[in-house]
Amino acid sequence: MRFDTKWWFAAAVFAISLVVYSLTMAESVSFWDCGEFAACSYTLSVPHPPGSPLFLLVGRIFSMIPISPDIAVRVTWMSVLSSAFAILLAFLIIVRMIRMYRGREESEIDKLIVYGGAFIGSLSLAFSYSMWFNAVESEVYAMSQLLTHLVVWLILVWYEKADEPGNERWLLLIGYVIGLATGVHLLMILAIPALALVIYFRRREFELKSFAALIIGTGIVFIMVYPGVVKWLPAMASKFGSLAAPFILVIVLAGVFWWAASNRHGVIGTAVAGLLLVIIGYSAYTMIYIRSGLNPPIDENDPETPSAFLSYLNREQYGDRAMFPRMWKGNPAYSSEWDYFWDYQINKMFNRYLLWQFVGRDGAPEAEYQDAGVAPTYSIVGLLTANPTGILRWLAILTCAPLLLGFWGFFHQYSRDRTGWLITATIFFMMGYAIILYLNQDDPQPRERDYSYVGAFFAFAMWIGFGASAALDWISSKAKESKGVVAGALAILIILTPGMLLARNYTMNDRSGNDVAWDYSYNMLMSCAPNGIIFTNGDNDTFPVWYLQEVEGVRKDVRLVNLSLLNTGWYIKQLRDREPKVPLSFNDAYIDTYVDGQDARAILSRYWPADKHKIELNTPEGRMSWDVPGAVYIPYKQGEPRDPNFLRVQDQMILDILRTNYDRSKTPTPKSIYFAVTVANSNMVGLRDFLTMEGLVFKITPGGSLGIDAEMIKKNIFENFAGHFRGINDPGVHFDDNVSKLLQNYRSMFLQLAYYYRSQPDAPGFQPQSYSTLDEQWANFDKLSNRDKALTLMRKMDQLIPEEIRPISNVELSLQIGRMFSDLGDNDELKKRLDWAEQRTDVSVDAKLRIAATYAGQMKDTVRASQIIKSAIGETPTAEQLYTAGTTMYQSEAYGQAAEYFERIMEMDPRNGQAIGGLLQCYDRLGQTAKSVALLENWVAMTPNDINAKRRLEDLRGRLAVKDSNNADTTASNN
Repeated sequence: MRFDTKWWFAAAVFAISLVVYSLTMAESVSFWDCGEFAACSYTLSVPHPPGSPLFLLVGRIFSMIPISPDIAVRVTWMSVLSSAFAILLAFLIIVRMIRMYRGREESEIDKLIVYGGAFIGSLSLAFSYSMWFNAVESEVYAMSQLLTHLVVWLILVWYEKADEPGNERWLLLIGYVIGLATGVHLLMILAIPALALVIYFRRREFELKSFAALIIGTGIVFIMVYPGVVKWLPAMASKFGSLAAPFILVIVLAGVFWWAASNRHGVIGTAVAGLLLVIIGYSAYTMIYIRSGLNPPIDENDPETPSAFLSYLNREQYGDRAMFPRMWKGNPAYSSEWDYFWDYQINKMFNRYLLWQFVGRDGAPEAEYQDAGVAPTYSIVGLLTANPTGILRWLAILTCAPLLLGFWGFFHQYSRDRTGWLITATIFFMMGYAIILYLNQDDPQPRERDYSYVGAFFAFAMWIGFGASAALDWISSKAKESKGVVAGALAILIILTPGMLLARNYTMNDRSGNDVAWDYSYNMLMSCAPNGIIFTNGDNDTFPVWYLQEVEGVRKDVRLVNLSLLNTGWYIKQLRDREPKVPLSFNDAYIDTYVDGQDARAILSRYWPADKHKIELNTPEGRMSWDVPGAVYIPYKQGEPRDPNFLRVQDQMILDILRTNYDRSKTPTPKSIYFAVTVANSNMVGLRDFLTMEGLVFKITPGGSLGIDAEMIKKNIFENFAGHFRGINDPGVHFDDNVSKLLQNYRSMFLQLAYYYRSQPDAPGFQPQSYSTLDEQWANFDKLSNRDKALTLMRKMDQLIPEEIRPISNVELSLQIGRMFSDLGDNDELKKRLDWAEQRTDVSVDAKLRIAATYAGQMKDTVRASQIIKSAIGETPTAEQLYTAGTTMYQSEAYGQAAEYFERIMEMDPRNGQAIGGLLQCYDRLGQTAKSVALLENWVAMTPNDINAKRRLEDLRGRLAVKDSNNADTTASNN
């Protein structure tokens, strides 16, 4: 049998996508939700609401396939395959959509035009930033996208077969897939309006009355699925306290279907059968209910009762958010609610993401950072201009091939096929702007949200395919249907569109070799004593740790306490009751009433006026006494200061854990308690003076903070963390901004230990040894002098986390490291960092002045310092910048230049006391007493009550008189 050309193209699309995704997939657990989903798939546990039972069930199957020794990799393969199949379906969908207005292919050139356009469109989606991002991690979005593409493809197959007997089977299959998809992510149900449009235009010609009926009918179908099946069905179970009620409804619907089939009511029968199949697909959610009843290792929200299950599905833990008004809250960055909606929610949180996909993300292909803008370097103009700005920037955006083809396809489809255009536009709107309207996101968000809108990017990729096909069609007409010319044009378009996207996004989406999430979580656990308790901040210091503990069995004796979840009653009960148990004194009645309660009594239990701030605890290591500040302000008493006057539940729980842990009657053997270094001071209930750094954690030391536990940090670095800094010094491994910031915690650990050794004298009688290489110094660390230990730590830090590969975003921190090297005798390292800092384009004026100060102070290069200062402050410096410049030059003993800067401040503000003080010091060093007298005379005239200035003026006048007298005597004797 001859293999059709279409399937060769389809096979190529699938194979290319699969190979690229498999080469760039994560090699272990990643940050954000990946660790949670991998762990929950392996253990069939309950993840955060509203859960993804179908994903977990399929993930469990993948976790048992021995394609890798790493369970997270096995689960990630599910995303890789889902995405590759989704791209295959995208190709087939674009082919069918082109046929809707162009007809079937009749020649080889027709095949090149249709299949080539679909090839370009589908691979443009494959290599778009967000589609690729979802494809290489163990998250739900890849499978959700596959099911979205599947229902669109199925409805187009039905469109072709709608006149055949039994065509309803395709619609019923779509209903079942929609039900299944709710068990992955609810995003897919947003495709329902587009499916309805396909059905409508296949059965009818457009007519206003019938179209209005379509809109109403679509709304009813949508409501039947959501919130009907998704929310109301569980609500029925909750109301009756049993899952029997939904089963009774299913039996009733089955009876209606039997009646409709028996009486040849085909439309009613199909509709009821479709609803039944949606419910059957949705029944995967019973897995959440059943597994929660078995108390799995991860059991978020504990949805083992009908009411708790309903709360879980409704995401009540996260609260409700209305669509209107928009979440402006008087944000001063925006002038109005409309300004907030348009500039932030539409432009920043969607349009920016759309341009990321098909123009370029700022920083590509290397840097990847939060709030990145659009960088059109990969475009026709961008190829000719290294860094297009101004008019060239906008021209570069407009000549970016993927975007340009998308616009072409948008207008081409509109002109050739209004029906198909409306279907594509509906997918684009519902899976893009409609999500923005529904979510009503506030500013800021903890992370970028581009991964949520891949459905809209799919629609735009379809337009890219239509545009590429139209371009090839036009070229064919101009080239008199020359197959060679069309094939050559197709090759050029492939290079300019998916080829450019592949080149731009490969590095940013390549997770191979990135083991930081695994290693950092491991190192954090190994920082804790046996049976310790560690408070963590959020997703990235929680979910990968859950994966290590529950899947790989690493340090299960350590109990992780997530501070966000610590505000919920179900989590507090689990911490108290499940091994390893956390010492908590609250019983269920108290938790139900005061933690989960929303009435005034519950809120007032957290009232924390100023006279209650003092906490005192007796511990085996001594008495602890400290002030616990309020966390939030709620108006309560008239005349009360607007200072934080209430605690959060998490604050109350931390305090209770401390009390219970150090109460010998309740906890005979107190546990060691830690905060992860990622926890903000505002979440530490005022305990900063009792925290000692021991690696990647701060240990609560009741006797008072030791600053750092040098021996413990040393043990962690040399023993516990050994071999778990993988990939950090490999220039071929890509880290995003989030990971790069996390690496600063490693640097901080090395720096703190180096500072400690630098400040400590060697023990009396100690005879230090010297070694020539870093490896020898590291192997014989204890034989080094403390100063050499400090320098060895700095060099080892630079070897493990080299700045040339993992730059430090904070210029001052980089210079601080350089100054530390310089203090230890290595000026080359400081000079290297100064050179890097000067080459950066994102350095502020204040940072440049600190660079100048380092040149002047550490390097003794006042000429270079002066050059940097003049370049930094420009023609219109502020008084603060001039003062910094003057201070820098004064400290480097360039008193004349320092005086010039202080004098410029005086021209701006004659009453600036700091400038006057600086000038007086400069004049004193320069021996210019007369200038000092004139300066103080002017100052005293403006501030006659300044007694100190008057005294100093009299003293200077006396000194000046003596000087003048001595000069007169010298002149007389010479005569």
